Amino acid sequence: MKRSSLFIFAAKGVLFLFSFLLIAACLYGTIWNADIVFFDLLALVLPYLVIANLFSGLLAVILRSRYFLLPVASLLIWFFTLGSFWVLSVAASDESTDDISILSYNVRELEGYYRNPYPDVVSRIMNFILEEDSDIICFQEYARRRPVGENLNAYPYQFYYSYTGSKRYSPLAIFSKFEILSGGSLDFPNTSNNAIYADLMVEGDTLRVYNIHLQSLKFRPGSLKRENPIRLFNRLGKTIRKQKEQVDILLAHTKSSPYPYIICGDFNNTQYSKVYRKLKGDLRDSFLEKGNGLGRTLLFKVLPFRIDYILIDPDFEITSHTNYKVEYSDHYPVRASFRLPEK
Repeated sequence: MKRSSLFIFAAKGVLFLFSFLLIAACLYGTIWNADIVFFDLLALVLPYLVIANLFSGLLAVILRSRYFLLPVASLLIWFFTLGSFWVLSVAASDESTDDISILSYNVRELEGYYRNPYPDVVSRIMNFILEEDSDIICFQEYARRRPVGENLNAYPYQFYYSYTGSKRYSPLAIFSKFEILSGGSLDFPNTSNNAIYADLMVEGDTLRVYNIHLQSLKFRPGSLKRENPIRLFNRLGKTIRKQKEQVDILLAHTKSSPYPYIICGDFNNTQYSKVYRKLKGDLRDSFLEKGNGLGRTLLFKVLPFRIDYILIDPDFEITSHTNYKVEYSDHYPVRASFRLPEK
């Protein structure tokens, strides 16, 4: 076989592979009722698979090959099933001072991002929180310390959870300017990750806020080069299976909620995952409605991960969404504002 023929054969094979993987990922994420770890992990890198199909399609057009129809078809299927990872909000923010605002932030135990080890990271985070002046704050990986409590006196109602008996959970907290009527924990089994909730009295109505921190992926930027691929695959597969179990626990809890609710926090998975899609259900993703750009929330240069979300009751009107580029943790904070339905 000539080199040119071999190159064309290999190029066609790569084009077929990229198209097949993208179409399979779309079907798996929507109508394919199965649990296959490979496709769960494929959701983590799906934006790159989209880009690969885009470039392979352009190359086929340049070479005047009819095979360009394959990546075009796969890209159309992706766009109309899973949706774009790039958002351009047509409607401008119409937030008013009467709207309710909620901010979600994984603060990494208030230790700072290891690449930017600010000695005054606690003060920086607290100043940011106070400047934004949100009505409700959901912290993940929150370490309760005396200076923190003193700095958040603007939030008289607080629900903090870390321990139950001898079991230690990664600490979660909900701070509110609205009265907290009650709160509780879901106590995920066999893990340090967890979910909590608080029932708030808001404008004469009761609103439930879930603050969740699903099973952690447990890898850091720069660590992938040192990972054994098989061990990494197995570990991430176990993580995603655990996330699915936690989602089932959370959804069972929401079904018994007598109040409309919001789910926010660190999902540790992307918008293309079954974990996210199952949690979202009929809720509205504030970023998809009012955000812009990639919406990246994890400081990971290799992949533009969006793993922190604010999902809002479908009867509420979302008026704004903001992703902040403050590197005081390994996550970026996200904020949304909304209005309750008129009585």
